[in-house]
Amino acid sequence: MEIVFWVLLALHIVCWLGALVLSNPFAAVVKKGAWHAVAGALVTGVALVGVGEAADLRDFNHVKIAVKLLIAAVALVVAIIGTKKSADGEKSPLAPALAGLIVVNILIAVLW
Repeated sequence: MEIVFWVLLALHIVCWLGALVLSNPFAAVVKKGAWHAVAGALVTGVALVGVGEAADLRDFNHVKIAVKLLIAAVALVVAIIGTKKSADGEKSPLAPALAGLIVVNILIAVLW
């Protein structure tokens, strides 16, 4: 189970980094794969906690997990709406918001 945990952790990190790259706040464009990356990060994050709790690998701070889950859910909604706006050819004001939510989620993971 520990191998599964570390593979999920690697996928989780890759998904957040992919989402950060695909939400280009400087060009105000949210690219098509951004919401897939955020959804992948959300699913792998939930799976990480599930595997970690089931195998008793870590002591999780459940308040931190709840805050991160809430931010990830909001980021998913922002990514979906931002992708639809960017697909129409217009600049999306949601791109900086999405990038900010992703950075906040990463900072919570590292600093809390």
